[in-house]
Amino acid sequence: MLTLSFILIGLFLVLVQTTLFMPSPLWLAAPDFYYILVGYLAYNVTFLRGIVILLPVSMVLDIYSGTVIGMYPALCYLGYFLLRFMVAKMPVRKSLYQLPLVALSYLMVNWILLLILDFFQPQVIAEWIWFPILFRAFLIYIFSFPLFRFFTFVEKRVKGTFSSPRFTRSLPGNQFRQN
Repeated sequence: MLTLSFILIGLFLVLVQTTLFMPSPLWLAAPDFYYILVGYLAYNVTFLRGIVILLPVSMVLDIYSGTVIGMYPALCYLGYFLLRFMVAKMPVRKSLYQLPLVALSYLMVNWILLLILDFFQPQVIAEWIWFPILFRAFLIYIFSFPLFRFFTFVEKRVKGTFSSPRFTRSLPGNQFRQN
């Protein structure tokens, strides 16, 4: 159920990104919501579940807004594997590095993807321009906090660990000893 929930959330994020926030694939102010989902999955779900969730999300994103076929699945999986690798032995608390590492990995993945595109398809002119790529990384950093909180809320809700304070509050006095 958790896998299906995140697939639906990912597809909704792709829909919102491609219809509302991305009038063209090269528009500067388009936040990459799917990459925030990639970061959350790399941090919080099992390896196989993350791969299964990313497959339909990246394929739909590639169909709707792909300029080079296969670019978005490569971007998603490369980011997922990179984040899983970097997080494996981090010595600091999880909350300190999550959001900046998502933005940093976005920069690294885009650079690697640019190198791969240049090697395999030299006729496609793709250049590294600092301002747009840093602006998109900044947008990812800004949108990461609310989306990570939303993803955590959904995960707790689906797993059934979400509880209301009304049901968990303690009553005054000793409940086991009757006078």
